[in-house]
Amino acid sequence: MRFHQLVRFAIGGLWRQKVRSGLTLIGVSVGACALAFSVALGIGLRSFIDNEFQGRDEFWRIRAHIGDPTPNEVDIPPAKIAVEGEMTDARKSRVREALIRKYMEESVHKPPVMLTTDKLSAIAALPDVKEVRTVRSAAGRAWLGERSALGSAIAGRLGSISDRVIAGRLPESDDANEVVISEFALYELGVRSDADLEAAIGRTVTIDVGGVQNAQPMALARALTGRMPGDDLSRSQAMALAKLAEQLPKSLDKFDLPASDRAALKMLLDKKPEPGSERRADSGKFASAEFRICGVVRILTKEERKKADPLTPFEFRQGAFFLPAQSGERLFQRLPWVTDQGFYQAEVRVKPGSDLNATVSQVEAMGFETTSALKWFGAAKREVTLIAAGLNLFAFVALFVAGVGITNTLVTSVVERTREIGILKAVGATRGQVLGIFLLEGTTIGLLGSAVGLGLARLLAIPADRWVHQQIEAQMMGQKMLTETIFEFPLWLWLAAMGFAVLVTTGAAIYPARRAARIDPILALKCE
Repeated sequence: MRFHQLVRFAIGGLWRQKVRSGLTLIGVSVGACALAFSVALGIGLRSFIDNEFQGRDEFWRIRAHIGDPTPNEVDIPPAKIAVEGEMTDARKSRVREALIRKYMEESVHKPPVMLTTDKLSAIAALPDVKEVRTVRSAAGRAWLGERSALGSAIAGRLGSISDRVIAGRLPESDDANEVVISEFALYELGVRSDADLEAAIGRTVTIDVGGVQNAQPMALARALTGRMPGDDLSRSQAMALAKLAEQLPKSLDKFDLPASDRAALKMLLDKKPEPGSERRADSGKFASAEFRICGVVRILTKEERKKADPLTPFEFRQGAFFLPAQSGERLFQRLPWVTDQGFYQAEVRVKPGSDLNATVSQVEAMGFETTSALKWFGAAKREVTLIAAGLNLFAFVALFVAGVGITNTLVTSVVERTREIGILKAVGATRGQVLGIFLLEGTTIGLLGSAVGLGLARLLAIPADRWVHQQIEAQMMGQKMLTETIFEFPLWLWLAAMGFAVLVTTGAAIYPARRAARIDPILALKCE
């Protein structure tokens, strides 16, 4: 018996049992549809995560910042936190925690590794780093005529506030002698109406940085000791020194300080107005310069601050006066504590498509902590993988249920066709050929069912894709999706789904096929 004859017998057997074969085919189609649909969704979601993260500039940014100088509990000498006396375990635990807190507050901390010019140059020299950006910030005051407004003065690259500009523009260059002011700072400067807001563009303001009324105690401690909290001072010690500096401005000559430190501290404590600037007697400024207003930015609402990009320096969310990087740096360099201080954080921009994880590891190896999108990217990939695995599991179950249906169908077929099988063997059909007929029936059901199921899955993906798009866009806070489709049907998926379905259905046909092949032709011909 030739192969085409085996195929004809197999199709004929299925055709004679149309209802049963049709129901079995539906089961296989549903299983193949579920499998293809879930796998296509899983592939699309993983591709979506890659596109939405790696396709945006924000993904290729790292925030490098100094580590926490506070000692770890394991570094504390055991004698310092040993609890004495007889007490319950619960009380002993509470007292021990209190001793740890006390040690943390009063201990001398190791100085943090600051982002100095040399360190920044080393980071910028890493193979995949495109650019390193820094931000300066300090308490400041702006003067417009006789009015003044307090707020944070920020110097850096201002691209991250471009979407908040409501009047004017950003500075033309990093070296421009221009400033962008928040709408609230202008409000306090007397610029109230919308018309006045536009008219303020081009006016000149004077920006004081580093020492406004109620000067920062941390800066006072720096000038008094030459050190900052986190170097070899605890915060409580620094605050005490700052308070002392505020209360005893006339006792400066009693301190044994180098001339440079004495001059810096005198500048901090001097409250006398400069000649011709009595109106600024309360500003206590350390550095001052004039800038032309080039733009106005809106202030962020409470909800917007919650949703802000965590990789964008927080200073841009709270600042009042935004200065270009170079001209602002010149102003800040006139502050006595800035020259050798370095930076607490920097923004590292990595070349798109490079190894972001390797760059993060290299920056951390230099002694800094990092914040990047890798954490969220990895978490999103894991969640998508788990979702896809769950969907695929249910699809496999559906397909195996269909396989059980095929076994049942073919076993019943063998019983009903016992006489036919006996005739085939009587005219010369071998056991292998009888086995092949029933295996071909299982394979045929698998081919037809998987083809129908794949086509159905592709059709269902069209409305499902639109619905998933809507759900995702609703969670993206107005951002435009970069991914066109969530469901992906690559060629290998079509081939793999059909191959798996055929494998399952053919495997399900093995038992009834072997049962048919073992039928004795003499006994089969005696059956009525």
